[in-house]
Amino acid sequence: MTNRDTSQDSEAVRTLRCKLDRTLELYQRNLSVFHKFKLCASEIQAMTSLEQLPGLLQTLRDRLNVQDMHLVLAQELFAELLPHSIATRPQLSLRRMLQEMGLGDTFRHPLLGTYAEILLQAPSLRELLQTPRNQSCFGSVCIFPLWDKYQPDNLIGYLTLIDANPQRYNGGMATDFIEFFADLFSWSLVTLREHEKLQWESTLDHLTGCHNRTYLMKHAPRILEFAQRKQFPVALLFIDLDGFKLVNDTLGHACGDQLLIAVAQRIQSIVRDYDIFIRLGGDEFLLLLPDVGKQTAQRTANRIQGELHTLPVSRICSVDTQLTVAASIGLAMYRPGETLQQFIQRADSKMYHVKASTKSTS
Repeated sequence: MTNRDTSQDSEAVRTLRCKLDRTLELYQRNLSVFHKFKLCASEIQAMTSLEQLPGLLQTLRDRLNVQDMHLVLAQELFAELLPHSIATRPQLSLRRMLQEMGLGDTFRHPLLGTYAEILLQAPSLRELLQTPRNQSCFGSVCIFPLWDKYQPDNLIGYLTLIDANPQRYNGGMATDFIEFFADLFSWSLVTLREHEKLQWESTLDHLTGCHNRTYLMKHAPRILEFAQRKQFPVALLFIDLDGFKLVNDTLGHACGDQLLIAVAQRIQSIVRDYDIFIRLGGDEFLLLLPDVGKQTAQRTANRIQGELHTLPVSRICSVDTQLTVAASIGLAMYRPGETLQQFIQRADSKMYHVKASTKSTS
């Protein structure tokens, strides 16, 4: 064998070794990406409530090592179930973004590119990217539409990944892992939405639209336990309508139903977002007021009585009548250690004392 042959063999070995090294490097890089997305998939599948979305997005942002991550969901599908920090847009607006990008109504692949490229192609995406109009943006963006797994043509939102590196998301990169990640994320969102929608509907009073006893039993014990630990007051108003039976007997149950709806709306206009207002049944309502002292609770009770006194029964029922409704309201302050049922019974007892004293003076 000549020196030339030996030199050629050595060159071939070096070339082969370089190819093997590159293949091994690519394999290790892909394996690292796979493990990264596998961890993300585990985090997504561990989510049990849409309330966990802000924390999940932060975790995913850290796992994927991206500068930022934005989620926008369809208003019609998710608005009532999401924490306030998650943005919503009308479905028509979401579909318009697809059209503006020149994409079909069933586009399933991520849109990749630099900020400048994406915004030049679809200026309305600036809102989706949450980018100030006067800000000059660098870096790259990966936007993928989220679709309903049960209704494949139903666009439920967008998830956007943003990175400072302009080369990270480019048209030439493989997107298999990203597409799997997007599908898994959208499937989990839809499943949780269906589950929470059923739960939400089970806690509603279907006549008045306010919450029911199930909602109270689910949330009130946590409030009372927290109040006991932190030593802040909790007030409970037991509201029983006066004159409602006469309305029902005289004008009929359909009128009574309309009146209950109007009563619930009046009271709901008074309560705070974190108060618990429920229809207990019939013409009885409960209002739980966390972190409210006795004097403030009494002012709330007086305000409710004033609101109900002005209810126009004649207009609500579309009949000519002089009938009116009022309310007897029992006020109880939470005593540490008592059960929710004991708390309700004390407010109920107070209400009967109020009703009896009203009758004796009328």
